[in-house]
Amino acid sequence: MKKVHIRSLKKNPEIKTVPLKLLALLVLELEKASEDAEIDITIVDNIYIQKLNKKYKKIDSPTDVLSFPIEIETLPSERSKREVDVGTGLKTIPTKFLGDIYVSLDKAKEQISPGETLELEVSRLLIHGILHLLNYKHGKKMEEKQENYLKKYQILKSK
Repeated sequence: MKKVHIRSLKKNPEIKTVPLKLLALLVLELEKASEDAEIDITIVDNIYIQKLNKKYKKIDSPTDVLSFPIEIETLPSERSKREVDVGTGLKTIPTKFLGDIYVSLDKAKEQISPGETLELEVSRLLIHGILHLLNYKHGKKMEEKQENYLKKYQILKSK
């Protein structure tokens, strides 16, 4: 079963984690990710994401979203291996952990387009981050998928 873990270091009543989790699961499903795929999503502020951006990307400014695919091994993740009880004690086995995504709520607020909501902008950034975990690079194909998935999610939400 696909797993999405969301935590928020930046509290905002406009952003609910359950819809974001459903969106992430939808994108993983549409991308035909492995059934045991896992991702971690953390909602942060500009100060936190700027520190990450500086440390891992060598850019000393805040950004809207950062993705750290597990293959890059830039962030040590607790979920890249899982300990399971196999009857004779704990054994470490690999999981299908795809990586970590950090979304800056502050940056999302700054770049909301007129007539759009914070939830929509955060959703767009989350999709963008997931596509990076799935090895998409910036370009037309990624942008098209991002907008297509966002539309599908909005249709499902409105039902």
